[in-house]
Amino acid sequence: MKKYDVIIAGAGPAGLTVAEIAAGRGLQVLLVDMKKDLDRVFRSCCCNLIIEPGTHAETVTYAQGAIHFENNKFSMPYAGSVIPLRNSFKVSPCGNTITINGKSPEGYVAVSYEKEALLQGMLSRVRQQGTIEIMTGVQALAAENVKGGVRVRLRSPERRFTVQGRVAVAADGVNSKIVESLGLNRTRRKFFARFKVASYHMANVRCPYPDSWVTFVGKGHALGGRGQFYFCPKPHNGQIDPPVYELTIGQPFIGKVPTVTPLEELENLTKKSRFASWFEHMEVIDVRAATLNFYTPLVNPIEGNVVAVGDCAAFIETYVQGAIMYGFQAANAIVKHLETGSGLEEYAASWGASFEYNNPEEIKKATQGFGLHVLKDDDLDYLFGLTQGDDIRGFVNEFSDPDTVRNALYAHIEQVRIERPELAVTLQKMREVSVHDALQVKKH
Repeated sequence: MKKYDVIIAGAGPAGLTVAEIAAGRGLQVLLVDMKKDLDRVFRSCCCNLIIEPGTHAETVTYAQGAIHFENNKFSMPYAGSVIPLRNSFKVSPCGNTITINGKSPEGYVAVSYEKEALLQGMLSRVRQQGTIEIMTGVQALAAENVKGGVRVRLRSPERRFTVQGRVAVAADGVNSKIVESLGLNRTRRKFFARFKVASYHMANVRCPYPDSWVTFVGKGHALGGRGQFYFCPKPHNGQIDPPVYELTIGQPFIGKVPTVTPLEELENLTKKSRFASWFEHMEVIDVRAATLNFYTPLVNPIEGNVVAVGDCAAFIETYVQGAIMYGFQAANAIVKHLETGSGLEEYAASWGASFEYNNPEEIKKATQGFGLHVLKDDDLDYLFGLTQGDDIRGFVNEFSDPDTVRNALYAHIEQVRIERPELAVTLQKMREVSVHDALQVKKH
């Protein structure tokens, strides 16, 4: 049986980053992925560059055909198109908005880019490496630590088989089979909820907020009264003018699946809601979906000779940029480990110190931002209406956004106390909302 230095499960941004660096150092690498076309994206995925300094202890920017990681001191080439986003709009059920203006030096809240274009470039560079073997249409089912390395069980449509290596990398996403096979979801993590997600990519949309990230907040937007919609322009096959828009809904649940499907929610918002005029002439050119399991993160992403990288170790996600950054760190740690016998602990320490959701308070704060849904639609309409004309500055970032919105609302708390005293009390207790309530799910 051929033995590899590094076996990588998952050819997304994390896995491709590890593969390129490891093979570039002369290691024998096996890269497997269940997809046939590795640069195609079928799952809903947030593809905005989060440019707020300090996110995951890093400052990420886009300039001159590359995504730059200031603190880690490396860049990832990106030859695709980008759309700088200048504003973030929170839209209440009646259409009132909280307007957040870009806080970056350029006046941006985020930068929208195309994941397919990023993957195409990464995959092209990986295929140029002479020490990489790529298996497509192959799923990694499980990993097992053995003396001197690891065994990884794989499945293709034709057969099941096992490969051996010195180190295995779990980069197979938020629903990782590798992480599950090691028992880490039971021994190290707490399960919160599942999310059903669906997305439309649409042409011929008439959006009143161009070059913006739009979030529809409130139960009244959704047929089933739960979930949140996100909407922004995205480069699509390089096209940015006229723009293609992505509309995504995330539906949280525990146990019983919501009776209204995500696709039905998208249909309702685009055809029957008060915002249907935006989509009157829309042409749906792509539909994507996903079901995500939300666990607390793996504070220690190492299990013997198996290294968990990217979303498979995370709560929610690391963003694409986080997958690349942690892939970069993990790859260098693996190279050092195979050369010297130590190094994996350095990656584990960096992950533990930098991934913000390792702090339980960050999970609570981020979900409380999502949890504005616990307010009544009429209260949201009222509160958002109070902020008209305010100069609110911030970023699209699930870590800082809850404080940005909360501070914008608290700026009017005295008026709320006079006009809606019960709402003022509720608003001030938002920090006490549990994660399960904020996610609109109930504990067993």
